[in-house]
Amino acid sequence: MWGAGGLGNTGRWMDAVVMGLLVLDLTDSAFQVALLFVFRWIPMLAFALASGMIADRINRWAVLVTARLVGVVATGAILLLVVADSVQPWHVFIASFFLGMTFVLEFPSRRSLLYDLVGGERIVSAMSLETINTTLGKFVGPFMAGLLVELTGFSGAFVFLLVVYVVAWLFTAMVQFRQPVTASRSDPFWEKLGHGFKYSIGNGFIRGVLIVTLIMNGLAFSVESLFPVVARDHLGVGAGLTGILIAAPAIGSFLAAMAIASLTALRYHGRVFCLGLALQMLGLLFFALSPWYPLSFVMLLTAGFGMAGFSTMQSTIILVAARPDMRGTALGMNGECIGIAAVGGLAVGVVANYFSAQAAVAMSVSLGLVLLLPVLLFSSLVRRPITPPEEIPQAP
Repeated sequence: MWGAGGLGNTGRWMDAVVMGLLVLDLTDSAFQVALLFVFRWIPMLAFALASGMIADRINRWAVLVTARLVGVVATGAILLLVVADSVQPWHVFIASFFLGMTFVLEFPSRRSLLYDLVGGERIVSAMSLETINTTLGKFVGPFMAGLLVELTGFSGAFVFLLVVYVVAWLFTAMVQFRQPVTASRSDPFWEKLGHGFKYSIGNGFIRGVLIVTLIMNGLAFSVESLFPVVARDHLGVGAGLTGILIAAPAIGSFLAAMAIASLTALRYHGRVFCLGLALQMLGLLFFALSPWYPLSFVMLLTAGFGMAGFSTMQSTIILVAARPDMRGTALGMNGECIGIAAVGGLAVGVVANYFSAQAAVAMSVSLGLVLLLPVLLFSSLVRRPITPPEEIPQAP
């Protein structure tokens, strides 16, 4: 599971950079690059809650295997078009959509299966290891993307990506753990959907996570789509240094996640969660204001420190606070909030088209910081320790 996740994360961050550079090369448009990001995250906005319910109703391992296979097919199709010199921006947009679908399918099923594997007492350490996994992928992926595009062109980069996705699929298929479903199959889909929404909103801890996730993904994470444009047009660097710059947050996240993984008796998960987001946004704001590449690298490194606290605690709080039969559905609700990045990506793309990429980053992150302040002051995430619910009998 951990090996497949590491390869999958490496591929996900690598293909985001390779496709962004490809669309920038084909169109020379910041808006088109942001539009690619929108296509990647629209599936999360549209289908995340449904995928969470799927995680509670059918075999999670089968969902992961299917999602990995979709990634292999989408990447193989773009590789053929690149080799044939027939690739068009709309081809990349469609592939980005299907790669986004793989993440939507995987997100709640993978995290729910991790909880099944390790249990509540070890979930913080397990999610920290998952964050380290994601962080390594976020470092290696962009670094390899820039390096391979620089040395071998887009065809070499997509060949490497295809190999990564195929091996990740094989690793997933080798996982022998098969957890039975926890939710009743007899519940009508739409009734379960409404119940999942009410449950998630009614739980104060989960509601706080959803609000913070909306702010982060709508106003902070969405600006990552413009990093290649800022690197080329504002900092004046090529594909190789662009990949290294985009990998900078991963270095900070890796160091912070290692520290979080060593915590064994953490009670105020929400404080780490919210403060991590605040640090991440401040790093992004100063990145947007930086005129020099080295300073920009340090600011993204700082943002990475905060990102570790946010990403580790985001799923951890939900997994601890939700009932066992509602974990997948609650994670699906969180996925809906993550999907707001599609709307944020479209907004920053429009702003970048009229002003500049760095101006769009600065304005979006500044608004996020303003909206985060009431959450830090009034949310139960900050004021109370996260406690698990009473165990209830499982539905037959």
